[in-house]
Amino acid sequence: MDDLTDAADDLARWAQDLERKSQRYQELHTKMAEVSVTDTSSDGRIAVTVDANGCTTALTLAAGVRGMDPSAVAAELMACTRRAQARLRDRVAGLVHDVVGTDEPGAAIVGQYTERFPDPIDSEQVPVAATPPPPVTAWPPVEPEVRAARKPDRDRVVAPVEPDEEDLFYQRKSWLQ
Repeated sequence: MDDLTDAADDLARWAQDLERKSQRYQELHTKMAEVSVTDTSSDGRIAVTVDANGCTTALTLAAGVRGMDPSAVAAELMACTRRAQARLRDRVAGLVHDVVGTDEPGAAIVGQYTERFPDPIDSEQVPVAATPPPPVTAWPPVEPEVRAARKPDRDRVVAPVEPDEEDLFYQRKSWLQ
């Protein structure tokens, strides 16, 4: 009987442990749903906010953006987004560690965020091409197609046929009659 009692006690402890884990993961889910991270450009003209999934939820553009080159605005928007997502990854890792600890499912969540949101690349690290690459030419050279300047029968005059008796009849009358 002692074996049955011990097995029942082990099963009860296992069920309680699962219930506690479930509550901790519910708490984690609730806290993660509330997470959002905002990153602002160094000059303060652009700000991007991302939610717990890393999706952009808000963009703030100051009036100073108006005079900027559109490609510079786009590059700064993307840089702010990547920095916000990297900070989101760190915040989620901290939440997971604080709420559920370092168990295997928690480590899997942190691993997914680490994979999805790597550290952003600094603009100084990205090499910029000084000159554009030369255009690629086909070999052998392809002759451009020369289109004919005129149609072959351009001198032909097309005139309407002479009106017949019925056309003349209806020309002099209104269609309302």
